[in-house]
Amino acid sequence: MRLTYLFSTGTENMDAIIGTITQILQLAGPQLCRYVQYYRKLNENMKILKRRLTDLNSQKEDIELRLKAECHMEKLPRAEVNHWLKITQMINDEAEYIERQVKKGKFLSNVLSGKAIVEKIEEVKAHYQRGAFESFVIDAPPAPGVILPTTPLVGEITAKKAMNEVLEFLMGHEVMKIGVCGMGGVGKTTIITHINNKLLTEVDMFEYVIWITVFQPLDLMKLQDQIVAALKENLPKDEDKRIRAGNLLKILNGKKIVLILDDVWDAFQLEEVGIPEPTKDNGCKLVITTRSQYVCRSMGCKIVQVRTLPEDEALKLFVDKAGLNFSEVPILLDLVKPVVERCDGLPLAIVAVASCMREEYDACEWRNAFKELCKSMQSVRGMETDVPKILQFSYDRLKSKEVQHCFLYCALYPEDFKIPKEELILYWTAEGLLDDKGSMQETNDAGYSILNRFVNNCLLEIADNGRCVKMHDLVRDMALQITNNNYLFMIKPGKRLRELPGEEEWKENLEKVSLMENHITGIPSHMSPNCQALSILLLQGNPLQVIPEVFFVNMPSLKILDLSYTEIENLPNSISNLKNLKALLLNHCKQLTKLPSLENLLALKNLDLGFTKIPGMPEGIERLTKLISLDLYVPVPVVLPTVMLHTHRRLQKLRIYYGSMNSEPVLTSEEAIIFSRLDTFEAFFVCFYDFNRYVLSLDGQTPESYRLVVGSKLDSLVKYDAFFPVVEGINKFVTLHTVGKGKDLVVLPTDVQCLMMSRCDEISDIKYPMRGNYPNLKFLYLRSCRNLKKLVSPKLLSALQNLEVIEVNDSNEIEEIIAYDEDEKEQESSGSTIFVLPKLREMRLKSLKKLKRICGGNGVLVCESLQQIEISWCGELERFPMSLPLPAIKQIRVEIDWWESLEWDNPNAKASLQPFCIFIPFWRGFSVKRDTSLKRRQ
Repeated sequence: MRLTYLFSTGTENMDAIIGTITQILQLAGPQLCRYVQYYRKLNENMKILKRRLTDLNSQKEDIELRLKAECHMEKLPRAEVNHWLKITQMINDEAEYIERQVKKGKFLSNVLSGKAIVEKIEEVKAHYQRGAFESFVIDAPPAPGVILPTTPLVGEITAKKAMNEVLEFLMGHEVMKIGVCGMGGVGKTTIITHINNKLLTEVDMFEYVIWITVFQPLDLMKLQDQIVAALKENLPKDEDKRIRAGNLLKILNGKKIVLILDDVWDAFQLEEVGIPEPTKDNGCKLVITTRSQYVCRSMGCKIVQVRTLPEDEALKLFVDKAGLNFSEVPILLDLVKPVVERCDGLPLAIVAVASCMREEYDACEWRNAFKELCKSMQSVRGMETDVPKILQFSYDRLKSKEVQHCFLYCALYPEDFKIPKEELILYWTAEGLLDDKGSMQETNDAGYSILNRFVNNCLLEIADNGRCVKMHDLVRDMALQITNNNYLFMIKPGKRLRELPGEEEWKENLEKVSLMENHITGIPSHMSPNCQALSILLLQGNPLQVIPEVFFVNMPSLKILDLSYTEIENLPNSISNLKNLKALLLNHCKQLTKLPSLENLLALKNLDLGFTKIPGMPEGIERLTKLISLDLYVPVPVVLPTVMLHTHRRLQKLRIYYGSMNSEPVLTSEEAIIFSRLDTFEAFFVCFYDFNRYVLSLDGQTPESYRLVVGSKLDSLVKYDAFFPVVEGINKFVTLHTVGKGKDLVVLPTDVQCLMMSRCDEISDIKYPMRGNYPNLKFLYLRSCRNLKKLVSPKLLSALQNLEVIEVNDSNEIEEIIAYDEDEKEQESSGSTIFVLPKLREMRLKSLKKLKRICGGNGVLVCESLQQIEISWCGELERFPMSLPLPAIKQIRVEIDWWESLEWDNPNAKASLQPFCIFIPFWRGFSVKRDTSLKRRQ
């Protein structure tokens, strides 16, 4: 009875009589005593649990960032990592439930909760330890093949005839090996690229379509590696070639494949590589492209000859590419025909020459063009080695020596290499081919203009969604011929070299050396090439570990040194004597821990230390007053030396991990103003007070480009791109990992274009960080914001009319996307309310398990520009409140069970939208954005 009385008194006076209870419970046994201890330490243990959860969720965020950085088209999260993330979310959910029970304040409930808290603390501790994964990703299962970018077929009759002939042999059962044969530049690769894509999208006969570009000279072990890589397999590097061939044969046996080998110069036996002989029984096919009929016959291929264009097709193609209308100047036809004839029906030459003469109607220009073509070559008829001479016409038409020099830089890269545009422009600027006296934006614009000129003249091709360019192998041959004529270039990239060329090859008058993407691990300790004129040395992409002290001693003219993606641990002191050096590029030298003093490199304009292990500011950097671009994305947060505020007025591009180790604000007003004057600014701010001070210093004038992260310290150097969504055409990003509290709130730049809030647990909606007007905001992402209740109020929505993409992901408390604030409730009518987002193109709602409504009440969302919708793991959402029709809709990604359970305002809505649906699996796991960022190693 006494116990009943004590429990009925509630919790207000319970501490006063807890001693009595303890005595009684001790008599009742140790089990009940432990429950009292749970209660007495309830608040203390709750604080411990919250601290443990904070650590766990920080670890979860780090793992998610690592996954985003490492997952790309060939990688997927490991199952154990996905499972760990799922369990982490379950732990968070259970901890939230416990906290809610504690807040109710009922005694018996809290006694039980006390025990649950102690158990949860131990569970969190153990789960945290299980999160120390050695690796996070695995290779994705092999895809059937890769859809390749291609250009339209040129020569409608000739090219299509060859393509249809190849397709007929592939679909039939009589011809197993096909050789697509023709002279360089005739269009073999374009034809076979179209066939590759057709096999993957229109034909269901083969398990795999494997495309391989064969490198020259022919390396059968390299070919083996390329084939197994396409199937996500591997072969030991140190095995004998014959043993590797046997293992490759085991991998390929039983698979019905089409193997396409592009640009084969030498015949070889399939069994030497481990390629099964194609037969009717195994259903495999082999397709090769080659310039030699001998190669086709030697390999037993049925020959499909790709011929040059007949006179009428050649003229039609030329006129089309040149954009000519002979009705305006009839006499021009007689002047154009001889120029076309000189191209001898070769599509590559026709397109290149025509592009140079686009919309040219001056007769004098055409007579002169014919004269220049005749100078470039005597005749191309039947002479394969003279083909580049026709292409040199396009090079000669560039006129400017500086622009021609820019073009020759492309020959420094390996064959078929995707050349980053930004890297090329950096090289051009460092060597003085582009004027860098204006802003960086102006310099880059000039560089992109030159690249566009090369593309328009068919000297380069666009690659990697416009971020890179490529050279056709014949165009590269032409460029190499030009460089070979003056012996000032040493060009040996991607040749699988294991040693540096001997000192006798390093001539005194050498100007440019490219040894990138080889297998060079070291340089002889005594080697000191006497290259007084050398201006550029490219060694990136080698497993280079050591550079001897004397190596740079006799290179006084060196302007560009690129050691990116090597394994060097330090640089020799002699680098300090390179007084003309303008670009020192050490990006992703992940073993590099120290540098010699840089104080003598007074000409240096570009210093890239991103993803090195340099522990802070390099010695002597305060003297480098000509720096234009500086990358200090290093493992430890840094602060620029005070002297740099006054001396580095030329700095236009900066990437930095900024702050102090103890997370206290360190940015001065003066330093913030310096940052605000940059053209390009990328910064990870440890402390959001520093970020606020920077934003407040902008005073309406922001950089041309910025990508800013606000958050806590990094445990490891995460790929910087991982902090931002992949968005085309946007250059002003902010990613928030905190928004502050109370009066201390983050201040956003008013011209931000893309905003992501990740793990901002302080917010219940976005009105607090978004206290101003953001007319340029187009992309809004919210991820893992645990206390988010709604996204936006109608009042704020009216200020976000330029939004194009909304994504809300993994925020378990959100119940509504658009919902009225408490002080606006009276405005909510019982009838339908119209909410308009006129420019919204994409809406993605994922893993929002409490989401009940997109619009409050019976609201309807009007989005006439909406093209893509994704709704997944939103089981409580019962209504699809989109105003119909959706005239721009292209795709709706949903779970089929959820789709079938929806309530519809319009009975015809479901039927009208169903054709656009793509049904996705009912699966709860980590969602990885595919990383399309450029890979250094091709």
